[in-house]
Amino acid sequence: MENESLKQREGAVYGIDISDERALISYINPKDRRPVTVSKIFGEENYVFPMAIAKKSGIGQWFIGDEAIERKNDSDVTLVPDFYQKALKNENIIIDAQLFSGEEVLGIYLKRLFAMAQNLSGVRATDFVCFSVSEVNKDLVDMIDRCAAGLGIPVSKVGVISKKEAFYYYCLSQPEEIRKHDVIAFENNGPVVYAIRLNVNYTLTPRVVSLDEKYFTLDEKNKDSSFDDILQEMLKGSLVSTIYLTGPGFSRDWMNESLQRAMMGHKVFAGQNLYTNGACYAALVRMEAVEWPFLYIGDNELKLNVSLMVSDLNQMKFYTLINAGKSWYEERGECEVILDGDPSMSLYIQKPDSRKAVENVLNLSDLPERESRLTRLRITAVPLSDRKVSVRIFDLGFGEIEKGSGKTFTTTIGID
Repeated sequence: MENESLKQREGAVYGIDISDERALISYINPKDRRPVTVSKIFGEENYVFPMAIAKKSGIGQWFIGDEAIERKNDSDVTLVPDFYQKALKNENIIIDAQLFSGEEVLGIYLKRLFAMAQNLSGVRATDFVCFSVSEVNKDLVDMIDRCAAGLGIPVSKVGVISKKEAFYYYCLSQPEEIRKHDVIAFENNGPVVYAIRLNVNYTLTPRVVSLDEKYFTLDEKNKDSSFDDILQEMLKGSLVSTIYLTGPGFSRDWMNESLQRAMMGHKVFAGQNLYTNGACYAALVRMEAVEWPFLYIGDNELKLNVSLMVSDLNQMKFYTLINAGKSWYEERGECEVILDGDPSMSLYIQKPDSRKAVENVLNLSDLPERESRLTRLRITAVPLSDRKVSVRIFDLGFGEIEKGSGKTFTTTIGID
């Protein structure tokens, strides 16, 4: 039976993996459940678009990816170096005697990349776009939100996650037999190997997920034995169901002993689109189009739930404003309530691994005196960090009967 609480999809969702060197993009159409990664050559697994952009002199014609690199020696074409880094650093670039911000150039690149995926999907409507990046911070999230707005995509339909989170969403969207035990991914960009292990505690509700990451340096002269040592260290002490290999550094040309060890009792998958597909699955979860019984709390995820106690059809229950496990950069909570009784508001804080809720009482005695149930309040909650939340309460009055006073009450609550 279909879960009626899940949102119905009308458009495609997209996952975009971007870094200094490359970009990949995948999509899932409304009637599908599996991602399709855009290939530069139809029918081939040629997914990687170089992070390169070039402009033709005198006109607004831009080229991205391989085409930009191929045209770099044309006399009337300017190749733009390091534009992604310049966007991250909020720096400007002079191109064809014109001044552009790095963010503008990134927006042009993303617009062309997104147009390719949209044309291939054949679906004009967009339900959600999720970006996978190396490291998430607030400035980066704000910049991507602005770039997405330039594509006509509102902030409410945009998410930004780390590669680690993309791996989490990808793994837990796979069949259960693939993730029965721990799952490990290795990314080799040479000589650095990034390793990440996913473990799920199935005894808790929701199922709590831990992600442990390590960095290794591969011996370039003895790659096979060096990576075999890395494998042994990551496989030590736990059951592992599946191993994923990604990044341009892995090759069958040198993987002999290490590949045999990887395949010894484990499923092994290799490919370049792990993170972009993971971002696609994250998009489905973020827009609440699929059931998701898992909870991962990383560096950027909220460590607390913030709730109100409300009466609904004469039954008292918690109404959650802020959800633990959501990105503090993106999570917002708002509702309107009618005040009944004393001029005060109780806000409850609960850690996700605890059943105990701690009450915080906000005094609203400065509100105008009114009869009971003739005061409507708008409550807005905005995270300040992964552990602190600012709560703002605004007096709306009660329509034409009681004019709003405009009074605002603000408090900050959180955990240590």
